[in-house]
Parts: sequence; C-alpha cells; structure tokens
Amino acid sequence: MAYGLVYYPNFEIVGLDEIRRRHDPTAELIEPHMGVMFLIPNSVGEGNVVRHLESILKSWQPFAIRFHGLTKSWDHWLFLTLQEGNAEVLLLYDEIYSGPIARYRYDDVEFIPHVAIGLFAKNPNGYDHQDPKDLELDEQCYSEALAEAESLGVDVRRVLDNLHLIRFDDELSQIVAARELRVG
Repeated sequence: MAYGLVYYPNFEIVGLDEIRRRHDPTAELIEPHMGVMFLIPNSVGEGNVVRHLESILKSWQPFAIRFHGLTKSWDHWLFLTLQEGNAEVLLLYDEIYSGPIARYRYDDVEFIPHVAIGLFAKNPNGYDHQDPKDLELDEQCYSEALAEAESLGVDVRRVLDNLHLIRFDDELSQIVAARELRVG
C-alpha cells in the first residue's frame, strides 16, 4: 500500500473531464486532483503520517489558488497548472518532506503543482507512477488534446483549505481509505 496527499479542486469542466477520461489512465481511479506529496509507502505508518501532516498544516492559513495554463511534463503528461498559489504550494511541499517522510522526497523529479489531464506516451502501459520514466511522446495525440484543452479557456479559482490523505492498495488500482486534513 501507499499514501498520497491531494487537493480536490472540485471543478467539473465537461470538455476537460472528457479529455481526461480519454487520456488519463488514473481517471477511473481518482477524481481530478492536485498531488501535494508523491506516493510514500505504507510502512511509514498512517498515524505517523497523519501527525506529521497535521503538525505542518496547522501552521498554514488557507490560500487562494488559480488553475490557468497548460504545460507538458518531462514524462509527457499534460498538466493544468497554477497561475496563482504556485509558490505557496511549493513551500508546503518542501515542509511536508521533513520528519518521518523526508527520505521519500523525489529529488530527481521536479515537483510542478498541477491537475493531470492525460498521459501522451506511445506506450502508456509502460508508465510506472512510482518509478516514472521518459517514454516516447505520441506527438499527434498530444497536439490534438492540447488544442482541445486550450480551446476550453480554463480559469478556475479556489481556496486551498483542505487536503486529503489517501491510501492506495498494493497495485495502485483502488483507493482504500481517505482522510480529510484541514489547512489552518
């Protein structure tokens, strides 16, 4: 099992949801979300993780975020990115990777706050979320999805006032538990 920490922006943008259903292999597993922590193993212990996160989050105040802009990641995901609140999420990410989970930080993968829209690798079945690799880009599929996403003009404002600690099963095919954590 593994833990993740996510923010659910709770937006329903019909065209964006359609793109995600076609191109995001996790669309059936999890709602649109912004990850704030990469997956960490169950061996850390839920109690340790919850105490650590709660101690960090109590020193924060809710803050504004704005989803507006698209970018392609190094491993060919199309991301809806933050136009506002990005610096705050990056600081929060840095604080999270201290204490009992410090050793699980991915120093070789840049953290970009985002909502994933889709994976555009020619062989997406070869993608491993716990060990991402640079696969070959499906340029045509990516270009079409990017144009479609751009045409939606997504501009969504929210307040980040809660996060969800989620626990996945061993195959990362099912969320088996979730717990809301308040910011502030």
